[in-house]
Amino acid sequence: MESKVNYSIVGLFVILLLIASMVTGWWLHSGGTNRQYNPYLVFATDSVSGLNSDSRVYYHGVDVGYVDSIRIDRENPDSIRIRLLIDHTVPIRADIRAQLQPQGVTGLSVLNLKGGGSGKPLAPAPGECCPVIPYEPSLFSKLEGGINDTMVRMVAVSERLDRLLREENLDAIERTVHQLDQITGALASERDQMRSLLQDAAETVENTASLTAKGDRLMGHAESTLSSVDEAVGKVSSAMDSFESTAARVSTAADATVGFSQAGEQAAREISRQTLPDMSLLIRDLRELSRRLSAFTSTLDANPSRALIGGDQRPAGPGEAAQ
Repeated sequence: MESKVNYSIVGLFVILLLIASMVTGWWLHSGGTNRQYNPYLVFATDSVSGLNSDSRVYYHGVDVGYVDSIRIDRENPDSIRIRLLIDHTVPIRADIRAQLQPQGVTGLSVLNLKGGGSGKPLAPAPGECCPVIPYEPSLFSKLEGGINDTMVRMVAVSERLDRLLREENLDAIERTVHQLDQITGALASERDQMRSLLQDAAETVENTASLTAKGDRLMGHAESTLSSVDEAVGKVSSAMDSFESTAARVSTAADATVGFSQAGEQAAREISRQTLPDMSLLIRDLRELSRRLSAFTSTLDANPSRALIGGDQRPAGPGEAAQ
């Protein structure tokens, strides 16, 4: 018997089923509404365990979007890059903050947005594809971090206590206590001697106080003596200054005397160079004059008439007889 199945109807049914499946998937992905979303970024600085893709985003308890993706930031591995899709009708202001909030006892977490009182909208971050909502660790995250730090410190303290309470340390502590017991007993037996030592110490303190008072008086006398010495040194210093000025004057006078002596020697050399030749000529002329005067005086002694007549008689002329 032949089958009367209409393959056209079957093919149309399959196509309609695929279209319905695609529409249902898109509706479920968009949250069952036709809302439009704007992308935002959040950089978390602590653990985001319990937060998954498609986790809800709440703004003061109102569902406004969902988490689109979670990955480690390539620029800063200590930061978690979370991409959000938030309803475009929700006003995201400049003072808004994002916090990770656990949801019941399921171990899942959601992102809660708070703030938004500012009238300035959140501007896109430089170098990013969309605006960045600042992240603020929640109280739970802070408590978790504090508990972790406390546990680490407690473990460190426990390790130190373990090292302190070893057998050799306990033996050393026991020996120390035993020695302290012996020292205490020895001090108790020497109580009287300790009392006398304390009395001697008290007397020593009193003597030291009296010596200190005497030392203070001696210091006062020493200070007055030092003041007198300072005055004497000042006077000696002024006398030295006067002596230095007198020595400077003597040096100046000595320099002047040396200069005068040098000038006298120079003048003597000039006189010797210029006057002595003239004096020699004068002495020679005086000697010549003295010689002539001696000759004239001898002539007068021999023939006084020559002083009137003059020199020698002229020779007799022709016809004149010699007289």
